Amino acid sequence: MQQSESNSELDSLKNTETSLWRLVKTLLSPKTMPHIVLISILSIILHILASNDSLTNIASVIFISLSIGYTVTAIGSRNDRIRKWTIAESRTSNEDDNKLMKFLKKFDICIFPLAVSLVSVIIIIMLFGENGLIPQVYDLIPVFLASLFVLWAIIQGISFSTWASSLSAKKTKKKGATLNLKYSTVFNGLFLMGFAIITVGIFQFIKEPSSALLDVLLENSIYLLLVLALYCSTSAWTWKLRTLGDKNQLLNSFSNRWSLVCHLFLSWHILTIWRQNFMSPNSIEILVEELLLMIFTVFMAIWSLTSKGYATKFKLLDEQNSLPWGLAFGYAYAGSVAMLTNVFDEITTVMTIGHIMVIITVIYVYRKVLINVFSKHDDGVLMRRLATNASSNIELPESNDSNDEEEENIDLNSADENSDDENWQEDSDVDWDKQTEDKTISSDVEWEETIEID
Repeated sequence: MQQSESNSELDSLKNTETSLWRLVKTLLSPKTMPHIVLISILSIILHILASNDSLTNIASVIFISLSIGYTVTAIGSRNDRIRKWTIAESRTSNEDDNKLMKFLKKFDICIFPLAVSLVSVIIIIMLFGENGLIPQVYDLIPVFLASLFVLWAIIQGISFSTWASSLSAKKTKKKGATLNLKYSTVFNGLFLMGFAIITVGIFQFIKEPSSALLDVLLENSIYLLLVLALYCSTSAWTWKLRTLGDKNQLLNSFSNRWSLVCHLFLSWHILTIWRQNFMSPNSIEILVEELLLMIFTVFMAIWSLTSKGYATKFKLLDEQNSLPWGLAFGYAYAGSVAMLTNVFDEITTVMTIGHIMVIITVIYVYRKVLINVFSKHDDGVLMRRLATNASSNIELPESNDSNDEEEENIDLNSADENSDDENWQEDSDVDWDKQTEDKTISSDVEWEETIEID
């Protein structure tokens, strides 16, 4: 029989706002639009500057400084004055100004983070510049910024998993037909392989328009086997865990959807690794793909920061300063991508490592979410069993009256004995002067009054 108990972890995931459209409207709000336009313009300019070997170092310093500037802005956003400086409010403007001029005037909300960024540039140059206190570090700044790409990959995996788990919880079915674990695993596997064939086929046709379906399968067989092997291994790894909800409509529906979404995302990253290493994409194609991935990562990171239920876990973070935090992350991520293309001779290797880190992160979060959800189900089942046992123990004495009477008699007798033992000193009927008959072995022995010792 299927159960429909509520699950606190699922309820928590359901209550998380997953509307990305709402986030888009927030980011495109006229009150914050100048910040979005500024990061787009400055990232492109700095990326071009970084391509010049003589300007790579200063470009990396500016990227880091911009990230610091918006970090300080995010921390100070709780102050009313700083918040007014960084958010465009409705204000009176000159009627003669056209729409462009009115829009440009709104960029005054960028003055504070840019001023902090300028101070950061000066401090970094004074400390680590060619004539600074520690000049040896100056050439390592671009390498450090580029290496952070791996960290951003982990953040991407966590952010996506956070959003996907909440979305999967919202789409769970409380009623209706749901496949059991075996059938749902096979169905998800077939759907996943179909998705993998279609996506790799699209890129294969772009590369070789005359390719047939058989050519796609043969030339990309290793990629397809990797997708299938990863799906089978993660399914086996979480099989016992997912069987706990096989007879629960809510948990079964969530498990099926959550598994499918995660593995579709994983297959895309495996495809990216496969394409960059074995399908020989051109540099422009890689740049566009990584640019879109950067936008997606920043977008999902901002969603994680602004989403109710996750933003409150960090004391320095709240809904009012989530956008500056997201922009700080965006400048750091854009700087990492810019440095990758100019610092490392083999950019494909670094990007491959980044995508592998995303895959590992999503796999870890995938199992962790299942553990959190199903552990709440186990706790509920345990509590119901304890309650059932407790109620049965309460009803048991009513059916054993004779045993109860015997137990009561035993208790009364033992109580009487205990009372006698406790009152032995107060027994007034004892005749202490009465001589009792001596029956010991010394009763027949005649003792002399004097004992002589030689």
